[in-house]
Amino acid sequence: MRDEILNLGVVGATLKHSKSPEIQAAAIAHAGIQANYDKYEITAENFETEIRQLLMKLHGMNITIPYKEKILKYINKVDKLAKRIGAVNTVKVNRGGLIEGYNTDYFGFKESLKEYDLKGKKVTILGGGGAAKAVLVALEDLEVERIEVRVRNVDKVVNDLPRLDNCELVVELFNRESDISDTHLLINATPVGQGRLAGEMPLTDLQLNCLEEGSIVYDLIYSDTLMLQEARKRKCHAINGSEMLILQGAESFSLWTGTELSEDLISKMREAFYSAVAV
Repeated sequence: MRDEILNLGVVGATLKHSKSPEIQAAAIAHAGIQANYDKYEITAENFETEIRQLLMKLHGMNITIPYKEKILKYINKVDKLAKRIGAVNTVKVNRGGLIEGYNTDYFGFKESLKEYDLKGKKVTILGGGGAAKAVLVALEDLEVERIEVRVRNVDKVVNDLPRLDNCELVVELFNRESDISDTHLLINATPVGQGRLAGEMPLTDLQLNCLEEGSIVYDLIYSDTLMLQEARKRKCHAINGSEMLILQGAESFSLWTGTELSEDLISKMREAFYSAVAV
C-alpha cells in the first residue's frame, strides 16, 4: 500500500534544465497538501523497465521529451483529447491501478496565445514530435486556415500526426532553403536552442529575415533562445514556452489532486517559475 503522501514527478530523457519541480512545489504549497515532486531521467534502453517501476511508485507524472508517445502503451484509459492528439504528457495512477493519460500541453499552448487572433492565418511548425501534435490540435481549434509542418524526415512523420478536419495540413521537408516568408506564426517544436544545442537556431538568419514585421515567433523552449532574440531584432512578436509550461503544469496538478484550476494557483506557479529562472 502506498503512503498517504502524494508521490509525483516528471519523466524524460534529459531533465537538467526542467523547472517543473519548482512550479509543482509552489502548487503543493498553495494546495496545502503532503506531496513530493521529483525528476526521473530514463534512457531509451531502460524505459520499459523503469516506467513500470515508476507507475507502481508514483500517483502522477508529467511526461516530457522523448516519451509522450511511447507512454501510451502503458496507459489503461486515454482521455478523449489525448487520444485525438496521439500523445500524453500527464499520467494519473488511481487506486486500484487504473492508469489514465491526459494531454495538458494543449491547454497550455492554446491559453498562451489567447490574446492573438489566429483565425484564417497560416502557421509553420518546425518539428513533428509529441509536443507538435498537441500544438496542431490546439491550432485547429483556434481556427487557423493552414498549417505547414516542416520536418527532416517526411516519411517518418506524415502518417503519425493527428488528423485535422477543419484546416489544411501539409507536411514538407525542411532545410536551410525552405521558404517560410508567408507564415503568420512560426513555431519551433524541436530541441534546437536548448541543452547542447543552446546558441543555435533551427533555421537561418535569411529565413528569419523573410518573415513580415509583426509576425509571431513562438519557441516551445522556455528560455530566451537565440531564435527569439533574433526575431525581436526583426520586430516580430517573440514568445517562449514558459507560459505553456506553467499552464500545462497547473492543469496537471489539478488532475492529480482535484485542486481548482484557478488564476491564484497559476499565479503561484508563475512566481515560482520566474524565481527559479532568476537564480
